[in-house]
Order: sequence, then C-alpha cells, then structure tokens
Amino acid sequence: MQQINLAIAICGGVVIALGLMSGAIKRSVLSVPLLALGVGIATGPVGLDLLRWQEWSDPHRILKEAARLTIAISVTGIALRTPASDMRRLIRPVALLLSLGMLGMWAVSFGVVWGLLSVTPVLALLIGAILTPTDPVVASSIVTGAAAEEKLPSRLRSTLSLESGANDGLGYLIVMLPLLALTPKGADGLWWPWLIDVVIIGVIVAVAIGIAAGWLIGRALRLADAKGVVENHSFLSLSVAMSLAVLSLAKVAGSDGILAAFAAGAAFNITVNEGEDYAEENVQEAISKLFNLPIFVLFGAMLPWGGWRELGMMGIVCALALLLLRRPVTILVLGPMVGGGLVRRDVVFLGWFAPMGVAALYYALHATEQSGTDMIWHVASLVIFASILAHGITATVGMKIYTQRASHDSAPSRSQGDDPSRS
Repeated sequence: MQQINLAIAICGGVVIALGLMSGAIKRSVLSVPLLALGVGIATGPVGLDLLRWQEWSDPHRILKEAARLTIAISVTGIALRTPASDMRRLIRPVALLLSLGMLGMWAVSFGVVWGLLSVTPVLALLIGAILTPTDPVVASSIVTGAAAEEKLPSRLRSTLSLESGANDGLGYLIVMLPLLALTPKGADGLWWPWLIDVVIIGVIVAVAIGIAAGWLIGRALRLADAKGVVENHSFLSLSVAMSLAVLSLAKVAGSDGILAAFAAGAAFNITVNEGEDYAEENVQEAISKLFNLPIFVLFGAMLPWGGWRELGMMGIVCALALLLLRRPVTILVLGPMVGGGLVRRDVVFLGWFAPMGVAALYYALHATEQSGTDMIWHVASLVIFASILAHGITATVGMKIYTQRASHDSAPSRSQGDDPSRS
C-alpha cells in the first residue's frame, strides 16, 4: 500500500510541476513526456529507488491497464478536438496512412527486427506490428499547445492526430495475427480465429459500439443544451466519462476498446453542432496533463535495463534503424499520393514525427502476457524509449525548421500576388 501511495504522490507531483512549467517546456528542446520519463527513471530502482516495482503485485498488468486507460482518453480527446470539417477534408491522406502506410511501416519494422535480431520470422512480425502504430499520446505533445498552433497548420496537426488516434485501434488487426500464431489457439487454424475474434468482434463490433455511444451522447448533449440544463464546463468530465464507459463496454463485448473510444469521440464530434462551442479551448491540454503523464513515470521506473543488456549492441542498432527507416521510408514511397491539401513540407514533417509510445507499450505488454516471451517487452520498450527521446528532443527544432520553410515557400507567392495561406 505504501508503494501505491508513493507512486500516486510522485505522479501527482509530476503533473503539477510540469503543468506549471508547460509554457517554458514547449519552447525548449525537451518534451513533457520525456521529462516525465526522466522522473520515472530517477525515482525507480536505478535512481533513488523510491518506486520499487518489483514489490508490486503483477506490475506489468498494472502498467498495461494504465496504458489502456491513457490511450482511450487520449484518442477520444483527439477525435473531439479535431474539427469535423478537417475529418472530411483529410479522408484521403488519413486513409492512405491507415492502410498502405501501416502495412509499409509493418513491413519495414519486420525487416529490421528480423535482419538484426536473433528471432523467428513470426516473432519479428509480431514485434514489427507492435511498433507500427503512431502513438497518440506522444504525438499530442507535439501537435498541441500554443507553439504548435502558431507554427504548424491545422491540416498537418489534424492529419497526424487523426492517424495516431485511429491506427492504435487498427493496430489490433496486425498485432493479433502473428500473436495468434504463437499461442495454442492458432495452432489448429490461424485465419478463422483471426477473422471471427479480431476482425468481426474486435474491430467491427468495436466501431459499432463507439459510433452508437458517441451519437447517443451527442444527441443527449444537444437536447440538454436546448433545454438549458447543461453547462459548458461539464464537457471535460463528460468526455472522460464517455472514454471510460465505451472502453469498458467494448471490453465486456470482447472488442478493442481503444478503437471504440476513438469511434465514440468522432461520432460525438460530428453529431454535436459544429457551430456550438461545447469544447473548451484547453480541454485536450487538461486531459494530457492529468491522464497522460503518469504512464511515462511508471514506464521510466519499470524500464528493463537487464533485458536491454541481454540484447547488446544489436538492440541499440535495431532501435536506431527503426527510427530512421520505419516511417521515413514509408512516407518517401507514399508521399506523392498523399493529397488532402498537404504540401511537400507537410509530408516531410509526417515522415519523421510518427513517434512510438503508449500504444506500442500496451501491445507489447499484452503480447508478452499472452505469449510468455520476455524478448517482446525488451525490444519494444527499448525502441519506445529511443522514440520518446529522439522525437521529444527534435520536436521544437522540427517546428522551427517547418516555419522557416513555410516562410521561404510563401515568399515568391506574395511577390506574385498569390494567397500565401495556400502554402
């Protein structure tokens, strides 16, 4: 009990401290998730030894459930903050990233893992699938806030947000396929269990539950607003409650709760009148500070340093190769087909800023639990750590470079009398 109270106190202190410094952090070369991760390392076994996760009852299950709640709230927030007009306008690029983009990142990740580590092809496919989704929690730290709104156009922020929000749930499709092959359930036949349990129950039912819940809650909010019985400040509690309710309902149905939560947020967003300002300007910021930071503290405290040492230098090489190849190579191939009003500098930005984080953390813990293979956790956690570090440090610099390039590209247009906003 003392460890639980200590963990809650440390996580609460991190939320308060980083919240008070959020403006300064956004202008620095550090990111909020990276600092929270650092606090976890500092207070964990390799630091002050305050958070002794080895003494916890089933620590990986605790971390997994914390990750599941964090992702659900995060993807709901993404769906709520994205303008409905952007959802319609960006259908083409987001659909491309969710289909060929995910398959491409999976293929590249599989090739890197299989080529550099001593694993079977099936295990390489599983680890590659775990590392495919773009993380909504880390991505939100890049595309939200005053600095991001000032430097990055809405089309780019919405594209990355929508992709990261939807592909976490869709990642369930590709993660479960090789995972079934490693478990007794898939021994007698792989495709039928995958089709029934994953595609139909896991994904289709999840989307149906999410859309139904989001539509019903949205209609209820409109009715309550019309009768004057609801206040705007209740939006935050309503959105969080919807995330948790849909997540749990989908779990009871055997579906993917993360995808259901995103679908609920999207349906709610579209159902509510676009002209009505139900969403407070800083709802997503409040959600991020309150719910997203503790998972990075816990992750930092539970990093498997011993497992990383067993991977040796090839583990580090694998993590670096995944950062440099997984997303850039995929976007290099798909760039000419993106469309949706995205220009070249948008595509370049998307080619780098596709971090791996809490979503991969959740899938890695789930796959480790189901397969009993600790190497999955060791490899995935190392790559996640490298991604949080690399993308956290380069976010501010990347936005500055993007702004400079935007100014350079718009200069000729202004001189010719064109509208610079089109760039």
